[in-house]
Amino acid sequence: MTTYSLTDLALRHGSLLRDTVVPARMSLAGWYRAHTSGRLVRLHPGVSRLACTAPTPMMRLEAALGAAMAGSAIAGLTAAWLWGAPSAAHSVVELIAPPYRHPGRLEGVEFHRPTDSSYPRTCTVQGLRACEPLRAILDVAAWHPDRLDAVLAELVQLGCFGIDAVHDMLRRERRQGRPGVTALDAALARWDKQPGSAATGSAALMGGLVTV
Repeated sequence: MTTYSLTDLALRHGSLLRDTVVPARMSLAGWYRAHTSGRLVRLHPGVSRLACTAPTPMMRLEAALGAAMAGSAIAGLTAAWLWGAPSAAHSVVELIAPPYRHPGRLEGVEFHRPTDSSYPRTCTVQGLRACEPLRAILDVAAWHPDRLDAVLAELVQLGCFGIDAVHDMLRRERRQGRPGVTALDAALARWDKQPGSAATGSAALMGGLVTV
């Protein structure tokens, strides 16, 4: 096996799925030999990278999705970071898994199970399946309320949504008793107390109300 013979099978951000490589390019035994020889580096069960390909944050997300059960999506802080919020950088990859069976365990990955009967709306961001920004901020409120103000301000500044859209979502979700509603309600109350424009409110939230 030569290294270049697998580059065309790599996903957008450089990870390789065993099910794509085996048996198209090599046998299962050859897959394991490539790891023993150092030509492939394991990222998760069934997901690897070429040793000549440097790991990146985007590859970490792609590999987690590749190893997770079908239908999983990037969520919470990880989704907010993917949408462009730098303060949402996190040491683990957060995924939402389908509710119908246990997602298993992956190193450096935290799975969450939706409590609502309808699966969260997702879309494709840089080739990766992720929750939409409004769902991401609701999950940040539920899972990381101490990070909420900064992430909310950044996503608004980025134009991912407006504060009015967050208020509308909160009215809908409050009736359902969703986790994160109380924390998000408090964050919006702090936002609404800021004088001046939305941009001024963003700066105030990011500069003084939370420590990230």
